[in-house]
Amino acid sequence: MDNGLKSRATLLGHLALTAPAIAAIFLVPLAGLRVLGPFLFFHYVMAGIALGWQWYLVALPNWKMWLTGKGAEQEEVDALAHRSGLAWPVDAAIGPFALHTAAAAICGIHLGPWLLSRWYVWILPLTGRSSHMPTGNDHLQNFELVSIFPAILVGYLLSRRFGRFAAYAWILPTVVLVYKLLTFTEPHVSVFASSSPMTRFEYFFVIQRTIPTFAPGFGGVDPIRVAQQMTVVAPFYAGLAYSVGALAGKRHLLDGVFRRSPMQVEPGATETDQSEKPIHKLN
Repeated sequence: MDNGLKSRATLLGHLALTAPAIAAIFLVPLAGLRVLGPFLFFHYVMAGIALGWQWYLVALPNWKMWLTGKGAEQEEVDALAHRSGLAWPVDAAIGPFALHTAAAAICGIHLGPWLLSRWYVWILPLTGRSSHMPTGNDHLQNFELVSIFPAILVGYLLSRRFGRFAAYAWILPTVVLVYKLLTFTEPHVSVFASSSPMTRFEYFFVIQRTIPTFAPGFGGVDPIRVAQQMTVVAPFYAGLAYSVGALAGKRHLLDGVFRRSPMQVEPGATETDQSEKPIHKLN
């Protein structure tokens, strides 16, 4: 490989691999802060890292394929990738950990409410039951189901493709929840007064079933508490459910449900039947 090709390949590699990956790590959190606010900042960071890691996994093999197509040997391509800093540690834990953590948070915050809305719009009319456009109250009244069920399914499916650290999606949301519990101060109470442990847990885990309204007193509902439950408790439930689904996928617990059918013959059945047939000698 001549020096001109090496220089061109290094420049192209950094433009096609390094720049987009670093841009994703920084731009995704900035976009999340601008659009959704600071409540989910750590999940924005995980989403940015996961996006950059996925881009790197896709772009690096294509870069190597392009370079080998120019006549370079595979050993030279690998050596150039290491010397130029393009060979990121693919086996590092941060990439898959960020992927599964971000996926679990998306299930609890976005995918679950979206599936609930599709249930009201698509499924209920087919059953002949009265339907209506879903509201925030519908989300809160089905809070646990919406947060847990999609995360179990997505955790099971993604763990079959990206198995590493899939069962650790609960770590970050648990850390965030523990921090919120430790720093909790009861509203409308002096900062010098200590709140009871039950008050802390009730504030987060006793879910408000109605959405605040634009009325004096917000309709008797604390909007900050609802926001904390949607951005702290929902990712916590989703992280636990995602990890359970990942463990089920890792142990292939549901393979029999999806692959076995009444018409499917067990692998050893044919051989057994054939071996049991009597062998007739030809005269």
